Amino acid sequence: MNSREKFLSTLSFDDNSQNMKVEFGYWAGTIRNWLKQGLPVVKNIPAEISGEEIIRGSSVSLSDNTDEATDKNVTSYFNLDSYLVKFPFDISPMLKTEVLEESTDFKIIKDSFGITKKVLKNFSSVPLITDFPIKSKSDFYNYTALYNDNYSLRLPKNWDNLVKTLRNREFPIRLGGAPFGFSFLARHLMGDVFYMLNMYDDPKLLKEFNDFFLNLIMNYWSIILNKVDIDCVIILEDVAYRSGSFISNKMFDEFMKPYYIKFIDFLKQYNVKNIIVDSDGLIDELIPLWIETGVTGIFPIEAVNDLTAIRAGYPRLQLLGGVNKKVLFSDSNISKIDAELDKISKVMKKGGYVPHIDHAVSEDVTWEHFKYYREKLNSIIEE
Repeated sequence: MNSREKFLSTLSFDDNSQNMKVEFGYWAGTIRNWLKQGLPVVKNIPAEISGEEIIRGSSVSLSDNTDEATDKNVTSYFNLDSYLVKFPFDISPMLKTEVLEESTDFKIIKDSFGITKKVLKNFSSVPLITDFPIKSKSDFYNYTALYNDNYSLRLPKNWDNLVKTLRNREFPIRLGGAPFGFSFLARHLMGDVFYMLNMYDDPKLLKEFNDFFLNLIMNYWSIILNKVDIDCVIILEDVAYRSGSFISNKMFDEFMKPYYIKFIDFLKQYNVKNIIVDSDGLIDELIPLWIETGVTGIFPIEAVNDLTAIRAGYPRLQLLGGVNKKVLFSDSNISKIDAELDKISKVMKKGGYVPHIDHAVSEDVTWEHFKYYREKLNSIIEE
């Protein structure tokens, strides 16, 4: 079976499925360390990619952006499958990126979404947002006026050839992810504080926001879905911390649930069967809310969550991730890795689960521990 067949078969809970051997991604610095520690060089990482930028676990990319740099080294060494290649999409108003200020250490830029942020130049880090484009209702109306219905401008430049190429592909592709989500996108453009306050001060504004962008997404993505068989749609939310959700059930029902239902009904018209929510943190109180709307799976399953309990409570929920990277740190040991893999193995046997380390593999993970974990997990999958 090729990578795509394995992905679809596993998420269908097929009794005869062959699971995938995949990792989500790695920090560039992690791979650079491993190359010094024994990983053979297949392809060098370009110097312009800093240590904390992500190298995707797939060996395939549909984009030329450095943000979509893909791995050749680890994939080749462990004979890993290509994992959920991202289909390029753009829901910004397509503004021209401006450099507002620059020094030897940083740049202040206004990006294609109109978000002003300070970016360090000498190493990668989370940008410091200094201004959001939507700070009032009038800002929202002015912002939406920047959009038009010429969705062809948002398609990849090589659209016709890409459609032909993807018809007989051997790898799974996903549509969605950052920054699309029914809470995440509003926070992305408004900021967390303005978003949260308006749940009380101006709930109508948040509903108009989701109405606008849901209609934009459906009109835009219908062009893609008419031509390309999408294997998975990812909705990015990130609505939880390690202590639990920061969205109450009531907030979810009012501000998110109606849009999930409408969006998932739209996806079903195009036979999209795998609808995954991406949310960090402790998500046990959110899972039943997502399932009620038609969501089929969750990613990632961070260590703060109980993977075994989630599988027991939701036997048909698709699970992606779930390997605690901390057991691979330098201060860990083989017994901890074995215990983690024993848990993973038991959940795998119940189906619908693609195991891998959550998020990008950081520099804390040693080559020695990763090699032991990956070879043993590959063996478990083969058995």
